[in-house]
Amino acid sequence: MKLKFFDRFLLGILLIAAILVSFLIIGIAANLIQEEMVNGFISLFYMFRQNALILAGSGLLLLLISIKLLFAGRGKKGDVRPASALMKQTELGGTYVALEAIDSMVQKHCRAVSRVKDVHTTLQSAETGITIGIRLCVLPDTDVVTLSGELQKSLKETVESLTGIQVNEIGVLVESAAPVAATTAVSRTE
Repeated sequence: MKLKFFDRFLLGILLIAAILVSFLIIGIAANLIQEEMVNGFISLFYMFRQNALILAGSGLLLLLISIKLLFAGRGKKGDVRPASALMKQTELGGTYVALEAIDSMVQKHCRAVSRVKDVHTTLQSAETGITIGIRLCVLPDTDVVTLSGELQKSLKETVESLTGIQVNEIGVLVESAAPVAATTAVSRTE
């Protein structure tokens, strides 16, 4: 459950009020707050109408905050992204592919390229197809423009031919160039 900033603010106010009430209850139970002080404080609300209205308003405000927070974080059901993509629709029903299966396919395809050292992928499914995001770690001295163009083209063809799902977009982010393990021989001349 992800709370908005305003809901977190309200939760903070409610928690501060709960902490203050807890200290008050502990103080009364431990006899740190004398009975005369409690009676004198409570009598203020019976003596003056304004004090009673302030107390009632504070109680109503805390009640409204509690009710608001009770229903906070409940998003719309439509916001949840599907975990699969529609491959084929027939009169008998639909055939779906899990995004994890497509993700495995994409990672295997990217790792087969010799200049790619590491790959992380994200997939998003929509009614019209899928969108693929790729973060690459490549070898130094790699022509990134050529590599990304070839990878996008071959990946689109591979996914569409194997699954039948339309690939809407393939975004490539090259994060770093991994150093090649140096195995240089040192020669000594004497």
